[in-house]
Amino acid sequence: MAAKSPPLLLLLQALLLAIALGALVVQAAETHCSIPPKTYPDAKAKHPHLATALSTLESRGIATWYTDRAADGDTLAAAKHLVASCNESSRITLVVYGLPFKDCEAGYSMVGSRNQNADDYRAFVSQLVDVVGERKVLYILEPDAIGLLAGGGCAAQHGYKENLLTAIEMLSANKNADVYVDVGFWRLFKDDDARRVAEVLQDLLKVGRMKGITLNTSNYRPIQEMATLCQKFKTIAKMPQIGCIIDTSRNFVDSSSSEWCNRAGAGIGHPPTADTKLPSIDYFVWVKPPGESDGTCDKDHSKDAMVGPEAGLFFPKAFEQLWDNGYFVKEEKMARVVSSNGVPGWGVALIVVCSIALVLALFVFVRRRAMNSAKGPMRPSFAYNA
Repeated sequence: MAAKSPPLLLLLQALLLAIALGALVVQAAETHCSIPPKTYPDAKAKHPHLATALSTLESRGIATWYTDRAADGDTLAAAKHLVASCNESSRITLVVYGLPFKDCEAGYSMVGSRNQNADDYRAFVSQLVDVVGERKVLYILEPDAIGLLAGGGCAAQHGYKENLLTAIEMLSANKNADVYVDVGFWRLFKDDDARRVAEVLQDLLKVGRMKGITLNTSNYRPIQEMATLCQKFKTIAKMPQIGCIIDTSRNFVDSSSSEWCNRAGAGIGHPPTADTKLPSIDYFVWVKPPGESDGTCDKDHSKDAMVGPEAGLFFPKAFEQLWDNGYFVKEEKMARVVSSNGVPGWGVALIVVCSIALVLALFVFVRRRAMNSAKGPMRPSFAYNA
């Protein structure tokens, strides 16, 4: 018969086991690191009533975009800053958006693009690869490119596939890189289109590694819709091994609208996390920085589109709606930036302060009049001689 362990010894063993398991959990939990979007510092200075809201978003993590667009500034410097700012044990998130003739149907993001051919694109990707090195990184590759490619037309004419093959080969050479290819979720609703997307992905897998696909990039579709679409695509494509990530930056409001350009009434969605509690969904990410414009949206759009500045520039009106209709106000009960009557938060505060000051001044005035009345009329005093 085996000897019983003393209760104290059993307690000690349990404690050591708990510590060991806790260490495993800590090791398994991966930290994602980010830097503020380039548009936010200037937005805080110009629109101080948005500063607290913008800082809140910065603390939750937004993807850094590496592009060839002149309007986006020096994005290679931004990538270098990201790598230098983040601990090597953390994973950084980068959106690669530099295809020649990108966004070839709508044309908004093509404006000011520097890459004009395959050689330009290879050099563009090579610069990023050199900066990132062997760091842990989550790449989101070329939003909308495969969706456009699966539809034929301009994407095929402009060599999207050849350039994507170059990118996937170069980016996945880093063993610590998780590459998620954006597929243009709107291309997956029809089975035939989904199969064409799958064919492109299979070709990419011949030259490099791919962890999965990105859905809802820079769009507004709800989480559950995208999760269902992910499962459906994996079945149709016969690719059970891939995972999906969902851009939740602007999808809090479940709307029937299909508008994708500065959609009115949208809200900031669930913060980034790997704890999605959904099968096949690896991450919720904020790919599109909330508040950055989708484009001018001034033609060929529905009544739900707000006319805005050029794509990638900060759009205050859009941000106000995104914040007030979104996760932080509705779920975390944070303050709105615009009151229900359309007055900015700082304006409401100013009105309140002025109203209080006016009431106090009126109170002091009335009180003094009342005190003077109570004393009666002032009489002159005389000196009498005895």
